[in-house]
Amino acid sequence: MQWISEGDIPDGEKLYRYVKPWAFPEGQNEIPYKIFTDPDLSCDWKKYQRSPEASRHITEGKTVIISITVCDEIRNPRNPKNYGKKETVWIQEIIHAPDKNDNNFSHSLIKGKKGKAVQMAIQEASTIHNPNTKI
Repeated sequence: MQWISEGDIPDGEKLYRYVKPWAFPEGQNEIPYKIFTDPDLSCDWKKYQRSPEASRHITEGKTVIISITVCDEIRNPRNPKNYGKKETVWIQEIIHAPDKNDNNFSHSLIKGKKGKAVQMAIQEASTIHNPNTKI
């Protein structure tokens, strides 16, 4: 297998983020925006991760699979306090970043500073992939 990145991931593609159930406050079924804080937010690209339920992350207890739809709202978040203006310091780079050490060709990153507006943009582009998982 060639471990070469495809670079930027286009809009409309899906990424999987794996989360432990305790990240959801009791009784809350909405995806909490605070799970999207990492400057290098690690995900798996659906194009190469055909079976997210079989990911090694599941065996680590990260049994809630979040599906994120790549979109401009994530790449170029707008500042709600500044008339919806795009903030260059919030720009996110969404890239394919295969991890040979982890044997994960689907590994991808959403790279950039993640303030609340960015976290909420990711949250709005997300759904729970496996809704029957006990949260």
